[in-house]
Amino acid sequence: MYQRRLTVLLFSGLLLLVPLTVRGEEYTFDYQKTIETGTGIKLDLTYVNGDLQISGNDNDQLVIGAVKRVSAVSEDEARRLQAKIQIQVEQTKDRVTINTDYLRVPDKGRSFWEKVLGRGGSDSFGDVDWVISVPDNCDITIVNVDGEIDINHIRGSLTLRSSASDIALSNIEGPVSIETFSGKTSGELIFGPVKVRQPLGEIALEWIEGDVVVKSSLAKISILQEYGAVDVTTTSGSVTVQTNLDSSRDFFVETESGNIKLLIPESGSGMLDMKSETGEIRSEIPIAIRSLARRQVVGQFGFGGVTISLSSVSGDVTVAQF
Repeated sequence: MYQRRLTVLLFSGLLLLVPLTVRGEEYTFDYQKTIETGTGIKLDLTYVNGDLQISGNDNDQLVIGAVKRVSAVSEDEARRLQAKIQIQVEQTKDRVTINTDYLRVPDKGRSFWEKVLGRGGSDSFGDVDWVISVPDNCDITIVNVDGEIDINHIRGSLTLRSSASDIALSNIEGPVSIETFSGKTSGELIFGPVKVRQPLGEIALEWIEGDVVVKSSLAKISILQEYGAVDVTTTSGSVTVQTNLDSSRDFFVETESGNIKLLIPESGSGMLDMKSETGEIRSEIPIAIRSLARRQVVGQFGFGGVTISLSSVSGDVTVAQF
């Protein structure tokens, strides 16, 4: 029994030491392509892992820069692996489609340690980092799994579906739709409606000119809005909204256990409906009470107008001025 335990311990120790030599180092391989597009182009980009930067330009060119990153024990192995990550670009009249195709790497001839550590097999996929310049009126659709995404100075629409990317947007003039599971989603100077569906992580939107819709579960949410309506639903994440109430549509924020804080201008007007089953309800602005109960306050401030519904099960609900 003692000898068996000793063998297991020695084997475990070797597993900790061997990756330092077997995993080798990272190699990079560049890819470049320029496409003459004309106006009204659409870009569809699908990849797995890697960082992405997209920015708008003032010409009719779509410039694709990519870097494949693979880890290997030698340059020859690195070249063999990167060749299995194929970047496919197709162009039609009004659309450019970019896909990354990960071909299977035959595992014949792999050593014992390569099999244990997953080197050189079909599970050895590298990452692809992207730097892409598009005509600024380009409509963009992105599908990926993981990586940092930075998109700026776009006048077209943006649709993004991811699993766990950190997303940063700035100077976007078209509508934005984001679906991701976790990560940090931040956006500033977005001139169009914004829809975000993100269960976990953080959502921070600033200087938004358009309706904002957010569906979440546990994300921390903060919104600074110039004009447009707000519709936020989450489970236990905290929600902070600062808005000018410049919309003809109503405002809704609903949580289960998260706190809600709404900041409105001193000159704002509207109908206020605040509810909380077990949390505190506070209004730091003067309101004319229409209905008052232990768990709900309904009233008017200013000259009335749109209805603002703030509802939480166990969180606090606060309205204040900025």
